[in-house]
Amino acid sequence: MQQMGRFVFAALLGALAACNSPKETSSSASALTASAAPSVGLSLYFVNGQMAPLNLLSGSPRYLSEIDIVSSAPAGADDGVAALMSGELAGLDWSGVRQVEEIWAPAMDGTLTRERYFRGAAWMDGDSTFTLQPLGADGQPLGQALRVHAGRDAVTDDDDVDGSFVVRRFSARHVASRCSLAGDCSGGSFRADAVISLRDPKHPGRRAMEIPPEATALRLAWSAEPGQARTVAISSSPRSAWSYGYGFQIALEPVSTPANGSFYLPGEQVSLRMVFKDGEGNNLFPDGRLPSYGEFFFGAVPSGVRYLDLITQAQARLYYALKHRESNPLFIISGPVDKLKTASSVVDPNLFFAPEVPFANAAQDGYSAVGQTVPSAAIVFGGFFNPMLWGLPTSDVFTAHIPADAQPGTWLAAFKARREFGGEALNRGAVLELQVGQAEPTSFQSKTRCAECHESEEGSGFGQLLHGLSDRRACFGCHPSLGIEFDNALDIRVHTIHDRSKRFPGRMANCATCHLAPPAGPQRGVLP
Repeated sequence: MQQMGRFVFAALLGALAACNSPKETSSSASALTASAAPSVGLSLYFVNGQMAPLNLLSGSPRYLSEIDIVSSAPAGADDGVAALMSGELAGLDWSGVRQVEEIWAPAMDGTLTRERYFRGAAWMDGDSTFTLQPLGADGQPLGQALRVHAGRDAVTDDDDVDGSFVVRRFSARHVASRCSLAGDCSGGSFRADAVISLRDPKHPGRRAMEIPPEATALRLAWSAEPGQARTVAISSSPRSAWSYGYGFQIALEPVSTPANGSFYLPGEQVSLRMVFKDGEGNNLFPDGRLPSYGEFFFGAVPSGVRYLDLITQAQARLYYALKHRESNPLFIISGPVDKLKTASSVVDPNLFFAPEVPFANAAQDGYSAVGQTVPSAAIVFGGFFNPMLWGLPTSDVFTAHIPADAQPGTWLAAFKARREFGGEALNRGAVLELQVGQAEPTSFQSKTRCAECHESEEGSGFGQLLHGLSDRRACFGCHPSLGIEFDNALDIRVHTIHDRSKRFPGRMANCATCHLAPPAGPQRGVLP
């Protein structure tokens, strides 16, 4: 199995291989749309200036929820981001850019990847705005434009009527792939990437516009690039043409029941159904069957529910690049909740080929967690050897066994997924409590004060960010270190994000900013 894993990972690597001035809306309340329909987020994703066409459902005003712009260029072995300064982003002000970090990450084929990150350029730190303008078939502006404020890297403005975003990630990186040893990338391949990423608006309903149904394109202009713009083709469909609409809801429903009618015992089997609905409550799939991985890979899932995006996953990196677009549905059961903490286990990636993946174990971590990707890694990666696997239907029922050494108490089942439909992109999750070993519930006691900053009414609540999952108990089971992604560990992940964000209001050296009591162990994930 271990040898098969290496072959599959190697196969995966081989497979990835003059604008018109818009009419801007004013800052007054009279510029807001008068439509009675609820506003819907709009996600834009440009790669080297290109974006796949969008089919929008008509009748809903739109606000910008995600803007991701990625520009890549071949690079030399050690020339940093110089290749980006003469390409698509040559018009940006690169003064002040400097390397701030270097990481070495294990690749799936047994080699290493070196990534050097660059920040401090004037365009990365400075204030800017994005303007979205609908265009008619003649290429001329049609209707009003929508302008959003990107703010500055170190500032968020809660009172900005143009809307501010919780997440703002402007950076660049130099990537050296297939390095044989740490410090030796001779014979490797090299590229430079710039990533401009805004998401999670603080006031999503404040700025929205009607897109005329006759519009054929949307033009995105960025004030940091005067005279340039990116355009995506659009079409429009009436809501009546679809059996579902906007929004995304996930639920977990019990399929099995404990043999004793009260609580599950160690070794007993648990089965739960994953239910996907739109915001109106319409089922996105019939009971019993989810799409095959092949249907997703070849773009044949009209509801927009996504599976693991292999191309994006190869480019995604914690904090800096596209983790929110990775689209990796994951199911897990963990507990008991009163024992939850950051796991010390490191998950062997080859274990993902098993029917159930042990994410934590009671002997080492004090609690247990088992889960699986949906579809399983054996199908997703095994399809490179046997394409028939990608044609297999995916069950909407996940079945796992309570570990033999499971500790008694309240357990948590959790699931996360992403939907991209009609230009809207949403990450959502769901949880369900289970009793294991005893009928009496046990309680989770938080050791951090995350909610003091992450408030839902400000748009920074966990129900809006990350996986769209507000129950923090679900974080622990899913986030041990992985053999190919050590920063998946919960403490490293949280520290990495807050340490590199200039918007974090506290000092990372002061643990009391977030922790209710002094934590044990080193402060992992923090830059020296």
